[in-house]
Amino acid sequence: MCNGMNALSSTLPSSYRPISLLNVDIKIITKALSHQLEKIIPSIIHPDQTGFTKGRNSSNNTRRLFNIMHHSTTHNHNSIIATLDAEKAFDRVNWSFLIHTLHSFGFGESFINWIKTLYTSPTATVITNGQTSQSFTLHRGTRQGCPLSPSLFTIFIEPLAAAIRQNPLITGIQTPNMHHKISLYADDILLFMDNPKSSLQEVISVIKSFSLLSDYSINWNKSSILPLNTNSLAVAALTTPIPFCTSHITYLGIHISPRLSELINLNFTPLLKKINDDLQRWMNLPLSILGRIATVKMTILPKISYLCSMIPTHPPLTWFHSLDSSINKFYWKNKPPRVKLATLQKSKSLGGLNAPNFHHYSLANQLQYIYKWTHPTQSDSTWLDIEQTVSKDIHLSDLPFLSQTIKKHPCFQNPTISSALTAWWKFYSITNSTLAPSLFTPIWHNLDFISNKQSLYFSTWVEKGITHLKHIFNNNTLVPFSLLVQKFGIRSHQFLQYLQVSSSIQSSMKNKNINLDLPPLPSKLINIPSSKKILSKLYKLLSQADSTPSIPS
Repeated sequence: MCNGMNALSSTLPSSYRPISLLNVDIKIITKALSHQLEKIIPSIIHPDQTGFTKGRNSSNNTRRLFNIMHHSTTHNHNSIIATLDAEKAFDRVNWSFLIHTLHSFGFGESFINWIKTLYTSPTATVITNGQTSQSFTLHRGTRQGCPLSPSLFTIFIEPLAAAIRQNPLITGIQTPNMHHKISLYADDILLFMDNPKSSLQEVISVIKSFSLLSDYSINWNKSSILPLNTNSLAVAALTTPIPFCTSHITYLGIHISPRLSELINLNFTPLLKKINDDLQRWMNLPLSILGRIATVKMTILPKISYLCSMIPTHPPLTWFHSLDSSINKFYWKNKPPRVKLATLQKSKSLGGLNAPNFHHYSLANQLQYIYKWTHPTQSDSTWLDIEQTVSKDIHLSDLPFLSQTIKKHPCFQNPTISSALTAWWKFYSITNSTLAPSLFTPIWHNLDFISNKQSLYFSTWVEKGITHLKHIFNNNTLVPFSLLVQKFGIRSHQFLQYLQVSSSIQSSMKNKNINLDLPPLPSKLINIPSSKKILSKLYKLLSQADSTPSIPS
């Protein structure tokens, strides 16, 4: 249970926000300024902030959170997490503080003068029931609907994040090689704290100091604290304005429990009930089959896709079966289906109607992390560093090309890693591909390549650039030692090591005629050139697995 009251009261004016309309002149100039500002935001704003920043998204926050929670509970740390609810965040931006912050970041006078022009004595009127009020002057806040507002707020809130990061009296949660204190998505703030008795009071003090300068305000009653293990429960006795929750908290619309095994029941189970209720309410609407599919795509698919992108745990097949059953009844208005659901889910070129396959969307959301492992430079994500540390000597980019013996490795105990790998293996199954050694398979620390009862590793070979099977195989045949000497500069006295490598690899590959090329569809996934619209690309690959046209009998 949580002691805080998060529901908005319909009797309080503060629970309402008007619809704000801007004139076209302002939208044109702010769009031009925003286009320039967006280019530099990733270079000046810390990776802790993922909101309105190119190359970053909210799923980075939750994946980082689940990694930290797993580490904390595994090592039994005295840790808590806290969500902070900003009170009318964008409406409380102090313009003088914002201008000062822009100067501190080194923005030029020309850009700052444009911001001053936009926020010098602006006026507004209120239209209520057709009646227009007299104009009045605005004194703070960034404009609703302004293209520039998100980036300006990101800059405005960064000094608070920096103050928390740099304060030595605030003890964050330590993972190997990293110290975590704060995570932000625009105004949604998540704090990580060890030693909460002292850290909490210092955080509150820092926020109050920031509020005096910037007019920023936290609604403490709508904020919440979640202890991550029993050692942290004692902190609930502290006197603090932030309510304590013992079961779960809500962050970015996701119910978070210290027990990751509860994520399905907390999130997917209520969503399924809500979907069933909605479908039942819409059942008798005068919609064609195309209209019903469009309704599902517009109203239900985004909710499911969002949950699947934010939560590493894959829902059980029974959940998808129940969902598909409800969706199919809606398509056919509770009458016997005229066409199989699997046929409707195919593309129009194959005789279907492009109805969404929710199981494939869920897998695609997990497969995007496989893509990010193999293309780390395309993602500015702290969670990548955490998962690399968990994987120890095995590079994240190598995990997809190992056999299921990776289950014996400690990294597989991490639910974010195991869920992504399980989705990858499921992808192989759906596409009728065989998980076998390939040119991308790593040689070192590979539990399939054993010599003297331990996995292979020769540091001098790594230094020479020999790391994967592609470096020692040509046309599916192990290259002779002389070629390695010539190409990589291996010393002649390392011939014994070559024999060890050759023996252990060939012993693992009992099939002498093995093909080391990746199967076609997994190869397409790995070679997707850009992460732009990656979810759609992955879903399309899954759909290609069943490319048999549906011909009516």
